[in-house]
Amino acid sequence: MKQKFGDGICIYCGAAAESSDHVLARKFFLVERRGDLPQAPACKRCNNRKSQLENYLMIVLPFGAKNADAAEILRKLVQPRLENKANAKLLRELQRGYALSGGTSIPFKHEPMEELFEMIAKALALQHFGVRLGEDYSATASLFSNEGEAFFEQMLAAGKAIGKYVSGDLGEGNFTFEGAQAPQYPELTVWRFNFYGGVDFGGDPEVNGPSSLAIAVTGRLEMIQNLRYSSFQKNLKNGNAQKVGRNDPCPCGSGEKHKKCHGSVAKQEARERTLAAPAVRRVVPSTYQPIAAHGYGPQQFTEMMRYAEQMRKAR
Repeated sequence: MKQKFGDGICIYCGAAAESSDHVLARKFFLVERRGDLPQAPACKRCNNRKSQLENYLMIVLPFGAKNADAAEILRKLVQPRLENKANAKLLRELQRGYALSGGTSIPFKHEPMEELFEMIAKALALQHFGVRLGEDYSATASLFSNEGEAFFEQMLAAGKAIGKYVSGDLGEGNFTFEGAQAPQYPELTVWRFNFYGGVDFGGDPEVNGPSSLAIAVTGRLEMIQNLRYSSFQKNLKNGNAQKVGRNDPCPCGSGEKHKKCHGSVAKQEARERTLAAPAVRRVVPSTYQPIAAHGYGPQQFTEMMRYAEQMRKAR
């Protein structure tokens, strides 16, 4: 049975819903894994935007997959998409990055994944905790170094201890999640996502070791904007974002000018005091995605299919 929920209002933006959207698109999964995927009410604009994000991630993420379906997903789902002329530009980008890396990784744009995870967090908060985020609330998502796992484990454990914890598995291990809700602040939820057995990412010269910890948070708009601006500053430091002028829109998404928002002297001083305290080390938005153990990149369709066939016969 399909899991539908909502009241005719788009879960992502609050506009009138025009359709029921799968929280995670069916095309991420093999046909036999597409049963009982949750759905949420969505407006046409959000549905289209979410499809754009998913179309990119559906092609790129499986190259770093570690789960049992990895090879079949590459053969049955990824290969036909890359052979589609509409994805010719993306194929060239992946092939070029793959060649430059010596066949070890492909380029990866972090923004689509983080934006998609923000949308998924909003939908799951409604489905599992009955929380619809209003005008003064939002969501944000980021990738973290695995050394930050203990910190988030503690947060999830706290939710589990008071019965404010959920977990789920979509597509038999293709996408798993855990979530916890604050007891006195229902809009504050924390989510940990795992795609295809834990895809690794990298690109930050200051961070050693694997980086596959995908975290999303929902909460008060001011808190979310602060988190977004912190992410922007980290990107800027590592050359993954462009500087913004004082009269440009603030990167936090408030719509105000930078000089009147997070670029104000008062907020800059407050941030400096906050950053002086210990914090979990964030991963800079990824610039590459290592190829998983199967070792096949976007130029190796023949080898990829041979590997998939060997895996099928071995089962």
